[in-house]
Amino acid sequence: MAAARGNLALFGFDLARIPAFLHQGWSEALQWPLFVRLLPPEPVRVRHADGGKGAWPAGARPGVRAANAIILPESLLLRRALPMPSLSASARQEAIELALTGASPFPPGKTVWGWRARPTESGTEVELVMASREHVDSFLSHAVNRRYLPEIEAWAMTAAGDAPIILQGYGEARRMLRTRRRYWKIGALTALSALLLLILLASPVLRKQWDVSDLEARLDAAGREVAPALADRDALAQARARMSAMAAYADDRPDPRTLLGRLSILLPDTVYLTRLELHGRNATLTGRADNAARIMEILTAQPGFHDVRARAAITRDLASGQESFSAEFRFSDDAGVEPGAGAPETNAPETDIP
Repeated sequence: MAAARGNLALFGFDLARIPAFLHQGWSEALQWPLFVRLLPPEPVRVRHADGGKGAWPAGARPGVRAANAIILPESLLLRRALPMPSLSASARQEAIELALTGASPFPPGKTVWGWRARPTESGTEVELVMASREHVDSFLSHAVNRRYLPEIEAWAMTAAGDAPIILQGYGEARRMLRTRRRYWKIGALTALSALLLLILLASPVLRKQWDVSDLEARLDAAGREVAPALADRDALAQARARMSAMAAYADDRPDPRTLLGRLSILLPDTVYLTRLELHGRNATLTGRADNAARIMEILTAQPGFHDVRARAAITRDLASGQESFSAEFRFSDDAGVEPGAGAPETNAPETDIP
């Protein structure tokens, strides 16, 4: 079933009742002792039925333009206590008006009434006061100067005698309007004070935020200015990294021609090399010589050749009478030749260099 147009219910709660709840909460808050002290009611000059004069609240000093009220005698009043559950302001008003219709002995248009609610453990107790408008008007016309009749309020004290019950329809509207205006002004001033306090508290934070934004803008500008220099630095760092990589590559893979040149100077002419294998700085040398053991001694004696050892046993060729050898060693760039070691030339070897 489609929802009715204008239905403001949300999860079973009528959103249209929110203003009523707020109004009820504000009205109840105004009755708290704290708000009563902060927002005292407007002083009223009170005249009693016996002619005595006073002020309300007790001890107040009404001004020249203060409102006037007269307390009606009990002979004009009818009272009734109405126990009620906790209701909203509008629901309570409707319940009181319904109870007044059944309880008033006067015609509806000729009844004046007022009420005051007191919280109880079980809910709320409403004290309802009724009177005949003709009787009240007659009493006021005899008790008060006709000049002040439109402005005077008609009151009835509660049974406990601690607060007045205002009968509706007399001069209370003007005072109520002034009271609401005063509350609105106090609320507006309070909100303005809270706003100014919030701005005062937030101003250092806003100032710091502005400083941070300014510093970020300056940092961005400085970054744009040094961007070319940073790019050159990065390019230089990359070039140095490439050069280091190339140097490491060249160091791990020496030129075999340099090692062949050193061996040609170092070894005698009677030595024939058949194979030279290089694995980085490690070399394997295979060949024939008249004295293979002497070749191992020559290589071991050189400062640039390290860890010289034979890969296989030395064998003699019966046809040529020469010895076959296979040696492993590790060499460095500072491998040199001692003066007088070896021969200045070597026979052209059969060399297989992978």
